[in-house]
Amino acid sequence: MSATTTARTPRTIPVRKGSFSFDEAPTYWCDGEPSLTHLLNALSVSFPDGERMFMEAVAHFRKDLKDPALRKEVAHFLAQEAEHAKAHEAFNAWVAWRGFDLEPLYASVRERIALGKKASPHFRLAVTCALEHFTAIMAEQLLQEPDLLARFAPEMQKLWLWHAVEETEHKAVAFDVYQEVDGSYARRVLVMMLITVRFTTHVAWMKRQLMKKDPRSGGFLSNVRGAWTLWGNPGWFRKLVPAYLDYYRRDFHPWDRDTEAALERAREKLGLDRAVSTPKDEAA
Repeated sequence: MSATTTARTPRTIPVRKGSFSFDEAPTYWCDGEPSLTHLLNALSVSFPDGERMFMEAVAHFRKDLKDPALRKEVAHFLAQEAEHAKAHEAFNAWVAWRGFDLEPLYASVRERIALGKKASPHFRLAVTCALEHFTAIMAEQLLQEPDLLARFAPEMQKLWLWHAVEETEHKAVAFDVYQEVDGSYARRVLVMMLITVRFTTHVAWMKRQLMKKDPRSGGFLSNVRGAWTLWGNPGWFRKLVPAYLDYYRRDFHPWDRDTEAALERAREKLGLDRAVSTPKDEAA
């Protein structure tokens, strides 16, 4: 799609079962660096309950959708997100097995989600759109930068690349639902501003908790090295800024960013099927 195209383009959203093994992975599985590893571990802690929050926010409006193609995409979105929650629960169990107490972090995630449930369904859907944009641009980076993925331990590459593929496949679903049932530009961008602060500071807090409780973390020096990787060279987070800012365009649509070629390469690398199975709730 061109940068000026706003119409929704239907996408194939396969439903797959994830199967991963982490037993042989090193504790510091991202570039051998505690700071980067704990940042991604913290991000993963937010995924299981976060994915279910997304599912609830989108499913709430499913019966209001007039477009049958979008209703079908929602069914596949829900099925993919359910698999992501299961996969990251397994990953998080491995992190806990490595000796890191994740329960306080889980509690903080659930407390925030419970607070969010007091907001209106339209607000919660806007929150989902904002967070799906974060996952989409991070997934895009992972798909398009092999050097980044190469820093992950081999056992971890499969999980995170698989997740990136599926986040990319369904990256427009929540947004398209929002556009059909609400479409408020003001709500969309104001919620993104709020979520940017709350989400990034919360993940940073969880990462600090993991670092503080890890006697081998390297503390200050590891944090400096990690910050340089994120914001200096190669600058993983720095490179995300232009894609993040795209969200504030009035005519933004997730598929403005064409990731088809990188998506297909990743599918081939993982041996993923593009065939679409039928989720149970769609068949019912």
